[in-house]
Amino acid sequence: MLEIIAVHPDQQRQGIGARLISHSLAHLRDAGVAYVEAYIRDFAGHAPAHQALRSQGFTRRAVMPVLLYRATEFPGSPAHRPARIRRITEADVDACVTFGVEAFRSVYASFEDLYGPDLFGRFEPDWEASQASYIRRAITDSDDETWVYDLEGRPAGFVVLKMDDHGIADIDLLAVDPAQQGQGIAQMLNRFAFERSQEESMSYVVVATADDPGHAPARRSYESAGFVPMPIQWNLQIIRL
Repeated sequence: MLEIIAVHPDQQRQGIGARLISHSLAHLRDAGVAYVEAYIRDFAGHAPAHQALRSQGFTRRAVMPVLLYRATEFPGSPAHRPARIRRITEADVDACVTFGVEAFRSVYASFEDLYGPDLFGRFEPDWEASQASYIRRAITDSDDETWVYDLEGRPAGFVVLKMDDHGIADIDLLAVDPAQQGQGIAQMLNRFAFERSQEESMSYVVVATADDPGHAPARRSYESAGFVPMPIQWNLQIIRL
């Protein structure tokens, strides 16, 4: 990955960025690297960086643009907490990890279609294991809040909420058991996240999601809950060496 490239403002527009990228690619090619990735924001301020990457053969992949949403205003006043939404317990963790992985299966299938099998296999040699590990860490992080939607004593969905000291709450992760999808559970968890954020005097709630077919249900859920897209996107640039 090209982690960061910067050129002194007084020396920009002289091809220095492109030469730095070219040198980096040559070094990586000699080291036997097959693919190089670079993440870049998709707005006017990064136009020179886009041009430098394109000049060296990078192509944009549609799989990874991230849409950042924010709630411009909380929809309604705080309501009583739904009886079915409660704090996660240790007994819930394994079930949440299991259905959480299944909930993301269509997402990773979408990624594989967009990346192609070779590149996807390099990025995600064992996506199920890595996703399970990520979910387990997220829902057990003591610095955050994880709430579950209880259905007959078992979790049917969960939301991980991060709140900072600057009035911003972040829906870090949300998943619903595929067997229980289509019942409005995701929207209830989103609404609860709003209400919980109000209780803690947050000013904004944000969530990031990808702009691929596998994330379409998530985007619909966020938009129906009152989120609006912001013009800030990350996209993935790839070159095959």
